[in-house]
Amino acid sequence: MADIKETFFNTVAPLDFGYNYRVGSYLQRYIDALKEKKIVGAKCPQCGSVVVPPRKYCGSCNEVREEFVELLTEGTLENFTIGHVTIDKGQVNKAESPYILGLIKLGGADNLLLGKVEGVPAGDVKTGMKLKAAWRDQTEGDYSDLDHFEPV
Repeated sequence: MADIKETFFNTVAPLDFGYNYRVGSYLQRYIDALKEKKIVGAKCPQCGSVVVPPRKYCGSCNEVREEFVELLTEGTLENFTIGHVTIDKGQVNKAESPYILGLIKLGGADNLLLGKVEGVPAGDVKTGMKLKAAWRDQTEGDYSDLDHFEPV
């Protein structure tokens, strides 16, 4: 059998897509609360679990979650990753500096919320750290109103 030479090539196709879609009533409640510098979750009437961002159906018992509860804006860093690249319109670029994405367990929630972590050097971040929400100065009713989490 003849040797087969395999050739590989890399190509970058910069993508730029704009989307307009309705987030639904549950995420709208979450976003509206962010504008007020609050974080809300949805509570299951059967098992009592609270999820953030709110979801309509409980993953454990399949009950409709109708109660919205305000959560603490402080929590514990349960896990994290340190990023070294960014993606802009399909193009992978080296980040200006390492950044931290964390999974935070807020007081009153049963699941983890993903968020940027700032105010601590990437080399010093540790699971178990106590963090608090940090808000944009001017909130506008957008996901970015909750800017990041930082050490308490």
